[in-house]
Amino acid sequence: MPPASHLRSPLQHVKIILVEPQTPGNVGAVARAMKNFGLTQLVLVNPCDYLSEEARWMAVHAEEILESAQTVKTLEKALEGVVLAVATTARKRDTHFPSFTPKETAERICEVSAHQPVAVVFGRERNGLLNEEIYQCQIQSGIPTFHQHNSLNLGQAVMVYLYELYQATLIGNPNFIWDYAHPSQMEKLYARIQKILELSEFKSRKTIDNFMLGVKRVFGRTPFEDRDVRLFHKIFQEIEFFIKHRSKK
Repeated sequence: MPPASHLRSPLQHVKIILVEPQTPGNVGAVARAMKNFGLTQLVLVNPCDYLSEEARWMAVHAEEILESAQTVKTLEKALEGVVLAVATTARKRDTHFPSFTPKETAERICEVSAHQPVAVVFGRERNGLLNEEIYQCQIQSGIPTFHQHNSLNLGQAVMVYLYELYQATLIGNPNFIWDYAHPSQMEKLYARIQKILELSEFKSRKTIDNFMLGVKRVFGRTPFEDRDVRLFHKIFQEIEFFIKHRSKK
């Protein structure tokens, strides 16, 4: 049996992204939780002093995760190459995105993470993620709590998700591989849908941007595979051809 340090974690392709963490101790606590459950990829967007004495003290034997953490300026940069991104939030928001519990989220992530990179994104301690940051992710998730006190420490919140993720790896089907479409492919599909709507002179009571958020909400309930995107492109190609051909008559 190889040494423990050489064993591959079932969650090796899962990134934990912290957007503008404000307290070094919280970053250290996240690193410790990651080591508990076999994750190593920590990405920090405009972080505080995450290598401070306080952070190292809270990390407890997970200092190497702090030291190898990737730091970037924007969430967009942190999400490069990620196929599925989960935005976590404690607040109910009118983002039009489907929202899942940590357990439901973990099950969906584990369908992808064995072979493709995924990310769980956590926001600032004071006010969480901005709506525009949530829109960069594919699904939204929150931790159900007692309604009179729903605020969790950042380290606690990460621990809940990592526990559920690890549990999901124990019950999943490792023989089935989902070939999920990259977010850029979905954006091209949404652009085509919007083009079809404009060609057909579609009129909505909402702005086209708000209407397209509704479309993304519907499509976001079930992440698309590569072949699903190609199928819809073929459908919309025929619709586009029909509209253009009809307009010439």
